[in-house]
Amino acid sequence: MKNKSSPGSEKLFLIISAVLAGLSILFFILAVFFPGNLSKMGLTGFATAGNTTAGKINLSIEEGLIINFTTDLIEWGQGSVDTGSLNATLDTSRNSAETKVLNGNWSMTNGSTNFNKTNGLVLQNIGNVNATLYIKTASNAAGFLGGTSPAYQYNVTNNETGSCGQNLTTTGNSTHATYFGLGLYYNVNATAGDGTRICDWFNFEDEKDALTIHMLLRVPSDSLTGTLEDTVTATAFAS
Repeated sequence: MKNKSSPGSEKLFLIISAVLAGLSILFFILAVFFPGNLSKMGLTGFATAGNTTAGKINLSIEEGLIINFTTDLIEWGQGSVDTGSLNATLDTSRNSAETKVLNGNWSMTNGSTNFNKTNGLVLQNIGNVNATLYIKTASNAAGFLGGTSPAYQYNVTNNETGSCGQNLTTTGNSTHATYFGLGLYYNVNATAGDGTRICDWFNFEDEKDALTIHMLLRVPSDSLTGTLEDTVTATAFAS
């Protein structure tokens, strides 16, 4: 025999169904015609934050200390001391053939193309960090040129204004025990180690990141002969 639902339970089911149907219609009307009121009731999936928010971008950039001789050769060519002179002076900081070589004659100062090979070395900081700069040579005057009273000197100047930015004067290194002034000639340093500390703050920023290293040679009349060559080494450490 099948169980029959009582009239009371059927009536209760109909009432509950009617209530649920009514609530569904009510929420539909609110959602369509009164969305603001519905959101106040907390029945929305939209974010409740204000009209400003923030995100983050995170990355790490490595420091790169890189220096490079963009002009890495001084070539005087073949020449000799004038007859009757004790020595000849060759100076890359001079601007004309008549002053670049005094009391001598060297082939690379004879002509505009060759002349450019005697304008000094250019050193650039192509990294992304300021540097403390040292310069040394492989030989001193006696070892490089020989003869009686030779001279082998260099000076450092800004190829771009502010490249050696240790301070606002012409000082390349005022904090070190051995003062080094920009634009002044000093005997080369061929001793062990990194050489002479010439700039406390070698800038890496564009338009002020290049130095010129000029060389002066006093070649005795009794100097060594043949092809003479020396190496200039620049070493940098992060400032």
